[in-house]
Amino acid sequence: MTTADEHARYCADLVAGIADCGVDVVFISPGSRNTPLTLAFVADPRIRDLSVRDERSAGFAAVGYGKATGRPAAVVCTSGSAATHYFPAIVEADQAAVPMIILTADRPASLRGTGAPQTMHQIELFGSHVKVFKDLDTRGTTGRRDGYRLVESALTLPFGPAHANAAFDEQLLPDHPVPPSDAGRWAATEPQEQVPGRLLESLIGHKVLIVAGGRQSHGFDDAVDDLAESLGAPVMSDAQCWVSGPSTVTNGDLLAGSTDALDIARPDIVLRLGPIPTSKALWTWLERSGVEQILVDSSRLTDPLRSAGTVIDAEPGAFLRANVPDITSDKAFLDAWLALDEAVNVTATRTMAELPFPNEPEIARTLAACVPAGGSLYVGSSMPIRDIDTFGAPRSDITVLANRGVNGIDGTMSSAMGAALSGAPVTLLLGDIAALHDATAFSEIAKIGAPLRIIVMNNDGGGIFSFLPQATSDVVGSQTYERHWGTPHGLSLARIAESMGLSATRIDTIDEYAAAVATPIDAPYLIELHTDRTENVRHHEAIRSAVRSLSDGWRSKTAD
Repeated sequence: MTTADEHARYCADLVAGIADCGVDVVFISPGSRNTPLTLAFVADPRIRDLSVRDERSAGFAAVGYGKATGRPAAVVCTSGSAATHYFPAIVEADQAAVPMIILTADRPASLRGTGAPQTMHQIELFGSHVKVFKDLDTRGTTGRRDGYRLVESALTLPFGPAHANAAFDEQLLPDHPVPPSDAGRWAATEPQEQVPGRLLESLIGHKVLIVAGGRQSHGFDDAVDDLAESLGAPVMSDAQCWVSGPSTVTNGDLLAGSTDALDIARPDIVLRLGPIPTSKALWTWLERSGVEQILVDSSRLTDPLRSAGTVIDAEPGAFLRANVPDITSDKAFLDAWLALDEAVNVTATRTMAELPFPNEPEIARTLAACVPAGGSLYVGSSMPIRDIDTFGAPRSDITVLANRGVNGIDGTMSSAMGAALSGAPVTLLLGDIAALHDATAFSEIAKIGAPLRIIVMNNDGGGIFSFLPQATSDVVGSQTYERHWGTPHGLSLARIAESMGLSATRIDTIDEYAAAVATPIDAPYLIELHTDRTENVRHHEAIRSAVRSLSDGWRSKTAD
């Protein structure tokens, strides 16, 4: 058997092991050194092989697929700098606990450290950001077992990325096609925890506020609803884990950031579920309030607020299902919060109706209300996720996804493309800088044809920086601010998308926008709305100012 035949047989077994574990999609970037891996994936009928030219885009597509399904996608690239382009996606997968399989081809081990073409040090390339690293013996007989180990590692709680490096000698092509290995049976171990019960009974009789953050498991919202009903507790949930039951406080960010509600209706205890929420106003209050806090989360990361006196290492959904007290508490504390929430909702709605469209708060609120049921709403970092979190009303019939592991804007369109390959249509909301940053994804989205609607808020630059002190600082100066923070570009994202084969249009009216985002999604399409960075700050301030006026009245009543 030639070296090429040994490589081909090993890769067939490796891919078979990965497929046995339920992995059903791979994103392959073109290259020569990864030929044995590419041919093995193409040959196995259980895995859909997709070509993505840009490794960074491929990596984020795997992240989006993993977020949407809870299952790992695989990525394959050639040797050299190609592998480094996966790094941003791997960091996101690591921080957000997303399963992912990374397979990097390599030149022969004998060439390491020699300066040979397209050769670099790829051993443990991603360091502590992957759960396991395996330097594969590509001429050995452990392929299927190696595939099992990679997937098992990625799916062991907390989920995360697993990396294997495959060094291949010349020649890369076998003399004859190598058929796929037979399907095997993987003794899957479901990620389960021993969750102790009766740990929340001490909360009975106290004023409890439930704060939920991050992407959570299926059934989490029902478990939170049951607990809230039992304790008479209001719920503030992050957009990524929207809870839409009768105990939900819809306007949590406005209440926390623009009123004294957290002091007027101060809880005795805050039960925190998952990572910190998107709302900075809320997590800043948690950090500084001194209120007793219990944190339930399954993560290798510690509490960044360092404000939880009790930390329980458990998957929040499973923990709640084992710990809902069998009691119905008084609803006075909950009713007080719901009354405050309704007052804010009326005021914010009235104020937003007076703003000219397009404006970014209304773009987010309308999208959250109108996106088709049964699909996913993927939201870009920076202002879009904040606006969805602040102005969107929670819904139980859609899934909200976002790259909030490290909160970066890179790879956002690629991530949404990956999510759209999961079987459910996706609507993506992002800003113009995020779209430009991932512009190569336009051609990939058009080629693959995934059911993805892209909504771009184009304010000609980095709009979030307009809310920061740099925007008005004499130390920075207006010209320096525009050059290094505002970064205007004068480009049309619709035209760029069309130049890469994607259908696109610009919308300027609220009626046209609401109708467009409510229609079913059957093909990729881009909608561009133009807004103004300076006006956007004024619009947000107008809403928050109106809400603050409510707080003045509440304080007067409290004083009386």
